[in-house]
Amino acid sequence: MRHALDSQMQVQGEELAETAVLMLEDGRVFHGEAYGASGTAFGEVVFNTSMTGYQEVLTDPSYTGQLVAMTYPLIGNYGVNVEDEESTGTQVAGFVLHEAPPVYSNWRAQESLDEYLRRSGVVAITGVDTRALTRHIRSRGSMRGAVAHGEVDTAELQRRILEQPAMTGLDLACGVSTADRYVVPAVGDTRFRVLAYDFGVKSHSLKLLSERGCEVTVL
Repeated sequence: MRHALDSQMQVQGEELAETAVLMLEDGRVFHGEAYGASGTAFGEVVFNTSMTGYQEVLTDPSYTGQLVAMTYPLIGNYGVNVEDEESTGTQVAGFVLHEAPPVYSNWRAQESLDEYLRRSGVVAITGVDTRALTRHIRSRGSMRGAVAHGEVDTAELQRRILEQPAMTGLDLACGVSTADRYVVPAVGDTRFRVLAYDFGVKSHSLKLLSERGCEVTVL
């Protein structure tokens, strides 16, 4: 007799893993396996130390244009669902993981992390020593990088990385802010009316205001 938990567990399809690399602008290369959408992604390499909340990280507007490395070693074990998104869709340029488990289990899960990344067009890599990567970034400073799937000419990839614009001075808010005014109604009676300027506001922040009786107008 199978354990009751089996009915709640989803197993991702097993395929031969394609090779992938994470390369930094200083020439440092981290090897791993392809994950998520196929291709090559460029951006500023940053890290996040959260143990959970990877879907919130992926959809956080403040990570626009960045390759986000998760230092916690196991990411993806509870799948993803639309309720946990911080904006309408993914914002990261790429995703870097140490290990993504083949099984996910959560009563709210709607699909696996790999399926979500593929559907969202996010290029990712697993098998990276993300803590070694974090120490490297911490000691050398922020830098541009790339996640590339398949066979890679490292000299050519580094040249393309160095052609990417530095994050300093880029107007990233224009790409993530709302184009149209909208209102988030208060839950229950309206106690306050709040005006919020969207420079990359997170959905959860608006939800918390709404739950406290605030009618929020977002511009």
